[in-house]
Amino acid sequence: MSTTTQSDSSAAVSFQVHPDSYKHWRLAVDGDIARLSMDVDPDGGIRPGYELKLNSYDLGVDIELADAVQRIRFEHPQVRCIVFDSVNEKVFCAGANITMLRSSTHNWKVNFCKFTNETRLYLEDASEFSGIKSLAACAGATAGGGYELALACRYRVALDDPKTKIGLPEIKLGIHPGWGGSVRLPKLNA
Repeated sequence: MSTTTQSDSSAAVSFQVHPDSYKHWRLAVDGDIARLSMDVDPDGGIRPGYELKLNSYDLGVDIELADAVQRIRFEHPQVRCIVFDSVNEKVFCAGANITMLRSSTHNWKVNFCKFTNETRLYLEDASEFSGIKSLAACAGATAGGGYELALACRYRVALDDPKTKIGLPEIKLGIHPGWGGSVRLPKLNA
């Protein structure tokens, strides 16, 4: 039984994207280096009713990310490293958009989380099997799912600046880091 407060998730979702039409990422390839710069359009949510503040993401952001990683693997086989950064100097990525999650049906949330997890696994897979290393250049807030995106990269660098804050704030709310943070973070100390 759905409630009127939850967004209708029955509308068709398009997975047909192209770098020329990305709303949230800028893709540049220069020789053996690809650069994916997060530049989330606050008004570019995949469904109406929320603003994608602080480079937060929804399914549309991850659809573009998945597309970009696969395009790099198959259309640019010379690429050996993907550098992830943000156009916004104040934030790398704030993670999943909480308003979007709050307004979504249970099934939408489950499938969004699965797709996001699969997208992070694409990064690890590209590194392990395609020889494409990934580097997250974190400047500003790198929180929640944004930190988990960075953790999915083979390498991470952070700007030495008081504005750079890195963490999994959902833990304080009793929420399990669902996109691999609880698995990947301990491996960094091993």
